[in-house]
Amino acid sequence: MRTPPGGRRDGVLLTRSSDQNRRLLDVLESRGAAALPVLQRPLLDILALDPRPEDRQPILHLDQYDHVILISQNAVIHGVALLADYWPQWPAGLHWYGVGAATGTLLNSLGIRCTVPQDYSSEGLLALPELRVVKAQKVLIIRGAGGGREWLRDELLARGAQVDYLEVYQRQWREYPQGLLTLDEASSILIVLAYSRESLERLVALMPGSLADSCLIVPSERIQTLAKGMGFGKVSVVRPDDEAMVTEILRLWNATAASSLPQK
Repeated sequence: MRTPPGGRRDGVLLTRSSDQNRRLLDVLESRGAAALPVLQRPLLDILALDPRPEDRQPILHLDQYDHVILISQNAVIHGVALLADYWPQWPAGLHWYGVGAATGTLLNSLGIRCTVPQDYSSEGLLALPELRVVKAQKVLIIRGAGGGREWLRDELLARGAQVDYLEVYQRQWREYPQGLLTLDEASSILIVLAYSRESLERLVALMPGSLADSCLIVPSERIQTLAKGMGFGKVSVVRPDDEAMVTEILRLWNATAASSLPQK
């Protein structure tokens, strides 16, 4: 991938952790987009967490759960590795869920058959037949520390389930004392990816100038509404998996390239 030149707005800004950016770049290259100008500016790093004393209960008694929900790819990477240290063979009858396609694919690659909702969200998970009636059942949610909305847990509790968390990683914001981008780089950005409210707020705080003319890609209508309130005029909502994100990047990039061609 080449670096976007100054003075021409055609660059793509990737803001996730380095490993997550690398996976998206691999998809871009597999789609023949190796020449796409890309800037990587991870807003955060993902760090594994050592189990706390209170984590021993869900880890050692995994076989007592009916459902295990993994919120993200990082939850799979760090959570499955942790559980595998204690469970060389997974308990029978345990139902596994990935919140999105990438999470599900990663679970499958580790030999864990799982269910992924068609709508990649907490709402999609709760609409699954397996999770509609969970009275007196036990659910383990594997996530990062301080992992966002409590709505999934609250709704499962309202349906009569017992719900526990296992937090296996933490996000650490990166510092950019000199700024996230130079003014030249900022003026070259056409497409920006932001996956959470916190990332979007930090992106805006660190950016020189305005991103109002850039095309923003986000994973939910909730973040789209927030982005428009912050001044973004062009916001696409795309399923939060790499293939879908890359498809939208290429659509926006090709549409802009076509519109810049001289009219005959």
